[in-house]
Amino acid sequence: MGLKIDRRASRISTAIGIVLLVAIIAILLKIFIWERIYYRDKSSETRSPEQAVITDLSDAVNPSEQAPTEEQIKQYQVYTTAPRYLEVPRLAIKARVKDSNVTESVMPVPDNIYDVAWYSGSGNPGMGGNILISGISQGATAPGVFANLDSLEQGDEITLERGDGERFTYTVKEIQIIDRKDAKNKLPEAQKRIDGKETLALISTRRLDENDSDFSSIVIIRATIK
Repeated sequence: MGLKIDRRASRISTAIGIVLLVAIIAILLKIFIWERIYYRDKSSETRSPEQAVITDLSDAVNPSEQAPTEEQIKQYQVYTTAPRYLEVPRLAIKARVKDSNVTESVMPVPDNIYDVAWYSGSGNPGMGGNILISGISQGATAPGVFANLDSLEQGDEITLERGDGERFTYTVKEIQIIDRKDAKNKLPEAQKRIDGKETLALISTRRLDENDSDFSSIVIIRATIK
């Protein structure tokens, strides 16, 4: 009699053990699947890039005044999510967007007066961040792409086309002209989004008048995505 009870208890223990083992495997499998999904989703999220705090804009040093041909503009390529072209219809601008990096908190400018420079540590078009683009207002003998940047008005539209051909339109919200002496305090504001929306900032130095050799002002145009 005692042997039968022992065998029954053994079978029950074995069954409980199997059930517990199956439950543990199921829990571990569920955790594994959850982690895979979690980290996959996290990797696809748009992250706010670590931006250097920009406190000044570089001076253009002997930039090229050779205008790119229509074919050169047409054939210009960048990687998929980078900005490829900047268009400002009111100013008749269609410019190639060149990749650039910030050095010691100074935003660079392009090496051609007809191009613009995108700080690659800022946002990418269509990804919800803050995009920073600089341009030249005046070359040695010819006006640059941003010569009339300060003539834009609220409501004007700006378009960025990415390397994959997708286009994004932004509406001008703010126009600022600041003294370059105040750049350290005011340029960091250009790196913030407006009302939590994807924001594009166009930045250029400016002379007070055509007879002035000193680019003592900075124009900042900020626009939000439509």
